[in-house]
Amino acid sequence: MTKRKSGFTLVELLVVIAIIGILIGLLLPAVQAAREAARRMQCTNNLKQYVLSVHNYHDVNGVLPASRMDFYNFNTNQYDDSAYGGFVGATVALLPFMEQNPRYEAFVKDAKSAGNNSWPFASTSTYTDKIPTILCPSDGQAALPSPHQNMCRISICVSLGDGMWHNARPDWSEGATAKVDSRGFFAPKTWRPLSFATDGTSNTAAISEMIGDKNRSTKVKGGVFKTSSLHDGQAKPGPCLTESRRADDPTELNSGTDTWRGLLWTDGRSVNGAFTTVLPPNSPCCIYSWPNIENYAWGVFSPQSFHSGGVNVGLADGSIRFVSDTIDAGSPNSYGVVSGKSPYGVWGALGSPTGGESVSN
Repeated sequence: MTKRKSGFTLVELLVVIAIIGILIGLLLPAVQAAREAARRMQCTNNLKQYVLSVHNYHDVNGVLPASRMDFYNFNTNQYDDSAYGGFVGATVALLPFMEQNPRYEAFVKDAKSAGNNSWPFASTSTYTDKIPTILCPSDGQAALPSPHQNMCRISICVSLGDGMWHNARPDWSEGATAKVDSRGFFAPKTWRPLSFATDGTSNTAAISEMIGDKNRSTKVKGGVFKTSSLHDGQAKPGPCLTESRRADDPTELNSGTDTWRGLLWTDGRSVNGAFTTVLPPNSPCCIYSWPNIENYAWGVFSPQSFHSGGVNVGLADGSIRFVSDTIDAGSPNSYGVVSGKSPYGVWGALGSPTGGESVSN
C-alpha cells in the first residue's frame, strides 16, 4: 500500500483564506468605528476644556472675550484694512486659562514690538507648537500652504449665533434693513457677560467644530464658497445652500472658493474662527464676495466635523452636546432678523442668546 502524506489541498487552503478575508472585512469597520469613537471622545473633552476656559476667563474678567479684537499692535494686517481692524481671536485671550500662559506672554511680547501693519508668520514655538486643546483628532491636520506651513491649526470656533450681516464689523452702517448684528454668545469687539444669555446658558451655543485648510479648499467640508447672491437688501442663507455645490459632485464646491477656515489659531476673523447657527451642521460655508467685503467680513459659516452625522457643540453652561446634521433649521430662504425669535428653527434658537426661545433635548 502507498503511504499518503498528510496536508491541505489547494481547495481547502483557498477556503481558509476566503474565510480569513471575510473575517478581516467584518473586523476592520468595527476597528475604525472604535477608533473614531475614541477620537470623538477626545474631541468632546477638548471642547469641554475650551468652554471651561471661557468660564474661567469670565470669572476673572466678568465678561467673555470678544470673537475678534485689537491686541496691542496687532490690530491690522496685510490681509485686512484699518476700517475692519481687530483680527486677533478669542483663543489668544483664553491661553492663560488653558495652561498656555508662556505662549500667551510670548504672543503679547510680539504684539507689543510689532509694527501696526504686521502679522507674525514666524517659525517660533509660539505659533508652530500644537495646542492639543484646540485640535480635534478626527481632523487630518493636512499640511498648510506657504507662509503658514508651520502654523498650528485650530478646530474650535466660537458662536456668532444666527446673525449674518454684519458679523465681523460692528461699525457697518448700510441701514437697519441690511444690518443684522452678531446675535451670538460672542461678537467682534464686544465683551459680553454670561448674563447676556437671557434664554439660559443651557439653551445657548458657545463653541463648536470646524475643519479646513488649503488642500480642502474645493471641498464642501473645509472650503468656503464666494457668492454675491447672499444679499439682496437683507441677508439670507438659501443661496449658499443651493449655489455652492457642484451638480456633478455634491461634495465639491463650485468655482470661487476661499481657504481660510480654521487655518490660523490666532485669527479672529469670522471666516477663520467662528460659526453661525443658520444652515445645519456640515452644510456649506459662504462669504459675501462683494468688493472690499469678502476680506473677511460676513457670511454663513456652518460648523463642520469628520464625525459621522453631526458636530460637537459646547453650550454656554459648559456642557457638550452632539448636534445632528438633521436638526431643525427652519427655512434657508428666511431673512435674518435683528431681534426676537430666530427664523432658523431649533438650530437658530441655540445660537440666539436673547431670542426668547427655549430649547428642549
